[in-house]
Amino acid sequence: MEQKVNIKQRLAYNYLRDDVTKFLCYGGAGGGGKSWLGCEWLMQCAHFLPGTRWFAGRNNLKDSRESIAVTFVKVAQWHHFTDYKLTNDGILFDNGSEIIFLDLTYYPVKDPMYERLGSKEYTGGWIEEAGQVHFLAIEVLKTRIGRHLNDVYNIPGKILITCNPKKNWLYREFYKPWKEGKLKAPYAFIQALVDDNPYATEDYKESLRSTKDKITKERLLFGNWEYDNDPTTLCDYDAMCDLFANEHVKPSGLSSGSADLAMKGRDRFIGGHWIGNVCYIRIDQGYSTGKSIETDLKNMMIQHSIPRSLMIVDSDGLGSYLESYLNGIKEFHGGVRPVNPEFDNLKSECAFKLAELINNRQLRIICSEAQRERIIEEIGVLKQDHIDADTRKKGIISKEKMKEILGYSPDYLDMLIMAMFFRIKPIPQKAKTKLQTM
Repeated sequence: MEQKVNIKQRLAYNYLRDDVTKFLCYGGAGGGGKSWLGCEWLMQCAHFLPGTRWFAGRNNLKDSRESIAVTFVKVAQWHHFTDYKLTNDGILFDNGSEIIFLDLTYYPVKDPMYERLGSKEYTGGWIEEAGQVHFLAIEVLKTRIGRHLNDVYNIPGKILITCNPKKNWLYREFYKPWKEGKLKAPYAFIQALVDDNPYATEDYKESLRSTKDKITKERLLFGNWEYDNDPTTLCDYDAMCDLFANEHVKPSGLSSGSADLAMKGRDRFIGGHWIGNVCYIRIDQGYSTGKSIETDLKNMMIQHSIPRSLMIVDSDGLGSYLESYLNGIKEFHGGVRPVNPEFDNLKSECAFKLAELINNRQLRIICSEAQRERIIEEIGVLKQDHIDADTRKKGIISKEKMKEILGYSPDYLDMLIMAMFFRIKPIPQKAKTKLQTM
């Protein structure tokens, strides 16, 4: 096959053909030849390795089918390659090889652990527009490559990851370590800009240069990963990532608890146990009944010595129900008057306190990898409302707006916000002394 490659794509092929690299992140700007590279690499692999099975996935199946298929046809025409046919599932080669289109949508209720990918076996694959894909998808796919004829052809399983700059797991796992000179095999990163691609049209280049949106230009033209895409966001991204590694924050002092309640799969039931500023995620359930919520919450409080006066739950009706059975626990009424009149209500004051502690690296959360990713996503929608209104009191965007951005309810975030109640309303010294002697 006659290759149509630029210098950055040639470097990518060096990684894709070595025996060391398993996960290559390529891109970091618009027009760098990402989609062409992905389609051409998979075409060559499938053609020269009969009977192999590869995947190509995006954030949803519609995009995988339509966008990837369109580019694949263009690449095939360039190479005068016709030994394939498009199917509903992907691309079938005449030699028995196939490229399967994957739906990498994150379904937090229906399939929170990507179990639908767990039984698949692939030779290798490609994740396109990876900035839209949940981190857990690649973690599962890492376990599914190298499992189909790799031993026969003596080749390692590899995943090509193509993307534009995005401050999520791509920044954390690839770009930042690469920039600091700390990225090591089996990981590799290639920064490919539009000017690195001689095949990018002048019309496309001019559209990037002439865009009036500063953030779009920084990301897609200059490949700037350090862009600040939303001045209303309250928490620094690096500080959010550090939440899970702030080992200098020690569990000391009183035990307290906070819980976001939900029944019958409506949202998630999340319970956090706090020792000082260290939070342990003790309860995480997608389906709960009123009775199980009462039992599980009570058990958490007993097991971890949480006094009822230091247990706070949301007051959307379930909180009132629980308070009658667990007499003495506190209900969180976010809409009431704040302690500090600078804020529009108590929830906003607690949210800003949470952001302050996160940004100052004064909190630590202990949880699973999957929980970590979702917590980072949820804290990312903690945004200030009416930022341009100097006369308005400080507030945060509504929960409905957060749900609209995320596609689901920010249950971990609500649990964290409620815990700040005990940090803006300190426990009286007299009560604290009494609790410490119990």
